[in-house]
Amino acid sequence: MAIARAIETVRGLVHDLDGRISQFEVETFEMDDELIGAFCEELERMSADLQTGLDTSNNEMIRVAAHSIKGMGGTMGLPEISVLAEEIELTLRAGQTERCTALCRALIKWAREFVAGK
Repeated sequence: MAIARAIETVRGLVHDLDGRISQFEVETFEMDDELIGAFCEELERMSADLQTGLDTSNNEMIRVAAHSIKGMGGTMGLPEISVLAEEIELTLRAGQTERCTALCRALIKWAREFVAGK
């Protein structure tokens, strides 16, 4: 089963994507349905935490969820998602609330579409 890439979605949100993506790239390997299923379950949980963090203005919840998604994206061969999650962490730390919210919403939308497609 192929993993749908989100490069164009993220490219529109993170202008220096190409320069940052290499830090998260991993060797491509054959993933079984069980691994993809576990990834989807965790992605659903973390994107729900992102949404809850946004709804309750809980920056720590947003940070933890973004950090988890950053690691998961790299593990699953989706470095662009890792860069997007990293950008959420950076904007949160910089106090760029509006940009952080927009990035979170984009990641949540992508996660829902990804899970629905599996």
